[in-house]
Amino acid sequence: MILVILISCKENIVENRSDYFSNLQFSLDTVLIDSGDEIIFLQYQLFSSDLSKDGKHLFNFNENDVAIEKINLDELRLEEKCPFEREGPNGIGSNVAVIKTYNEDQITLTGMNQTSLFSLDGEKLNTVYFENFSLGGHPMEGGEQFGPRVILDTNAERLYGLSYRYKDNNYVLGILYLKDYEISKIELKSFEKIPDYSFKYTYTGKATAHMTQGPKVGIERFGNKVILSNEIISTLMWYDTEVDSLFMKTYNSQLTANQKEKEYIKKHETSESFQIEYRRYKEEINFLPPFWDEKNKVFYRFSLEENEKKTKVYLTAYDGELNQIGESLVPQLIKKPAKHFAKDGQIWIYENINDEMGFVRLKMKIID
Repeated sequence: MILVILISCKENIVENRSDYFSNLQFSLDTVLIDSGDEIIFLQYQLFSSDLSKDGKHLFNFNENDVAIEKINLDELRLEEKCPFEREGPNGIGSNVAVIKTYNEDQITLTGMNQTSLFSLDGEKLNTVYFENFSLGGHPMEGGEQFGPRVILDTNAERLYGLSYRYKDNNYVLGILYLKDYEISKIELKSFEKIPDYSFKYTYTGKATAHMTQGPKVGIERFGNKVILSNEIISTLMWYDTEVDSLFMKTYNSQLTANQKEKEYIKKHETSESFQIEYRRYKEEINFLPPFWDEKNKVFYRFSLEENEKKTKVYLTAYDGELNQIGESLVPQLIKKPAKHFAKDGQIWIYENINDEMGFVRLKMKIID
């Protein structure tokens, strides 16, 4: 059953403060994780990894060994590997895409069609199959695809995720009510222009093949906020789980454009034209998802302008209510930040160093 819920989106245009970085100086250092006699799984740039709730560990899913690698970030070493099963009553199944920390002892593993709650001992505690909810038809028939980045609430009664609608190349916020097998879908104003930046290359030979590339989107939960972002605009939306309301804030940057503004050719018949147009797309401003710094009680968000000669990386800071409080160019960063998170007041950015797990740490020192 689909619940049609009318939720008023409360929009604010933020009067930006820009003094947060005024007395801070950036610096970098690099650390390497000691893997002992093991080989840490690095194939997908830590795409399927998540920080523990206390910030002391990084949980990394090893697809080859079907295990969770528990990285001790304080001691900079692989602490242990937690084995899981592929098949059977505690099986994780195939095509696991995303790991999320649920609490200090449990994680969720999400694939194309389901998400499961596990203990770190490998015991499966619950599974939610997306097909049990009315998502608007099968993806292969122009319907919808839920996930794979989903958020199970603290009571395991709701599941939040972005549902992709193939018919219009866009997303809605989906909320699955797990006890009643109901779903509500909420339109997202800040996502309205995503179809304008969805590229498609069609190859016609012995068989017809399609390659598509659309804007990257983000959904993360911090406290009672489920924050929704996409890379084409600085505007942020969030769903407040305590009051069941949707909020939106727009920002006016003094350093970059607030959103992508160029027009692009979306349909291509050659790989070359597809790649050329997508490179143009990346030259405009791109916004990465925000993340929380527990020590300083602020959100950070990277944005960047990429081209073949030089990449400019910017960092924006927001207070706990997502009011912008500062922005700065980070000249020390010269490429798109890979997997990153805040720990102990520093920003850790994943770096593959000779096939070993490393991190570049962005430090911010107060200037007297």
